[in-house]
Amino acid sequence: MSRVSASLLAAFGAALLLTACTTATDDAMATRGQPVDTQQAAGSPGLPWPPPSTSALPRPRALALQSAVQRVAAVAASAGMRGVTAAVVTPQGSWTGAAGVDGDGAPLVPESMMGVAEITNTVTAAEVLLLAQDGRIDLDAALSTYLASPLLTPLLNRGTTVRQALSHTSGLPDYVTTDLLTALRADPTRSWNAEQALSYAPIVTHPHFPDSDSMSDYLLLGLLVGQVTGVGYTTAVQRDLLSGNGYERIVVQDAQLPSPPLAAPDDSDDLVPDGHFLPNRAIASAGGSATGIAADATALARWGYRLYGGLVLSPGRTAEMSTPVTDRYGLGTLVVGDSPPGDLDYRLGGLGAIGQAGFRIPGYQALLLVVPHDQLSVAVLTVAPRAVGTIETPIIVADLIDALHS
Repeated sequence: MSRVSASLLAAFGAALLLTACTTATDDAMATRGQPVDTQQAAGSPGLPWPPPSTSALPRPRALALQSAVQRVAAVAASAGMRGVTAAVVTPQGSWTGAAGVDGDGAPLVPESMMGVAEITNTVTAAEVLLLAQDGRIDLDAALSTYLASPLLTPLLNRGTTVRQALSHTSGLPDYVTTDLLTALRADPTRSWNAEQALSYAPIVTHPHFPDSDSMSDYLLLGLLVGQVTGVGYTTAVQRDLLSGNGYERIVVQDAQLPSPPLAAPDDSDDLVPDGHFLPNRAIASAGGSATGIAADATALARWGYRLYGGLVLSPGRTAEMSTPVTDRYGLGTLVVGDSPPGDLDYRLGGLGAIGQAGFRIPGYQALLLVVPHDQLSVAVLTVAPRAVGTIETPIIVADLIDALHS
């Protein structure tokens, strides 16, 4: 399965509302699951970046970005995409906009929060790397050194390391199964914990695909964070990563409740929203440290800028995140490369872009991409069915980058 193939959006709606407001990857491939040369990574040029600007981009540039979103949104409406919010963050200025409507037909605004699915991985990976930076976690130690879990028993697991979980090279089976999805649909308002969700991972005694993006990796890493910090995953990431710096509209569900304005999800994927969590409490809480975060576009773009710009971790750890362990993946990070994988727009190849896709929950599709050469972070969140979103979201990101370079 492609790292970014999962599905994007569909369902746009008639009205277009657009608002603008102020507001090199390493070419050397690491051996699968093995440590990166952090001494080399620490020499990566250009880190840290200047702080992200909250000033508005010049009006001509903002109008070009508006036009890019409107143009794609108008075309995507016929395919079923309902609406989109987007944000751009650079050292010179920022922009954010919205087009279309949410799943209830309400006009989207730039501050509309949505679920961002596996973009959550970037936050979890950053917390683990921060703990490693502080000497509290050894990335090359077995997960079972820190954590007890049925998935990590000797019969089922051959010493999966923290680094292998971060890079999706653990071979652990994915807990997101047909049985779990049936249970989530049965009660959309239920609150799940990580252990309950992980109990749906199939019990296998033979090796799994070592480079499949199993979300079990990131639920286990969330439990690891809670065990090492002693305060729980949500408290740790809020304290260590998300307090201040313009991240107020990034929340960890369901420990935290998203605050209005909220974008109701597209309901074409057999989804039952609950009006409080995104897309609902069952899906958000079962996603947890793997797929449970909700955010608005501006906060997400700002997070991407600061994370990959060396303003969250040391330069060496920052470079380590985006150094490929497999052909497309570092530590919690999608590495686009010269030939974009899966459904990503071809124009995103060759930019040295890194980030993460959020395609694995129904109702929304999201993409966070950072172009280090340009010190540019772009976040696009969409309300659409999966089949449409996985195509349209990367197109919008590519059009925004083109507009900035035109």
